[in-house]
Amino acid sequence: MNRFLRSSLGVCAALVALGSAHAGVTLNSARVGGEDPVALGKFYEAAFGLKEVNRLTFAGGTELFLNFGDNVEAAKANGAAQIVIMQSKPSGTKDTVPHLIFNVTDAAATAAAVKAAGGTMDGDPKPFGTTGLVIGFAVDPAGNRIELIQRPQR
Repeated sequence: MNRFLRSSLGVCAALVALGSAHAGVTLNSARVGGEDPVALGKFYEAAFGLKEVNRLTFAGGTELFLNFGDNVEAAKANGAAQIVIMQSKPSGTKDTVPHLIFNVTDAAATAAAVKAAGGTMDGDPKPFGTTGLVIGFAVDPAGNRIELIQRPQR
């Protein structure tokens, strides 16, 4: 992941961590990169159910915007933060810190969907100490890491 993407994800993470500390500041989107944004978008659609809500084409490549929804119209209406996939050259680095984080209801089923969509898992999702959380780390086809967090059922 190149320096720009690492910095962008770091800023996003910092804004989320600040949360209510700064009134009017919310997460707009999280960005990942890949050589083929369209193919990578299909991975996110298949593995996580995201829908493409916008596409921009520049001289430097394509940028896709994805969000959650039962269909494209619902995803477009969703006011939550989006996933943005931008065209990027391979960096050859496997940065373990900046990554997407998804809450999931079934980490094992989501891990299976990741694999079926062409991604990989860094091992099976596992309990996180005595917290009741189950956490797994996935890797998309472009090498971007994705954390899966299954919260305890109440």
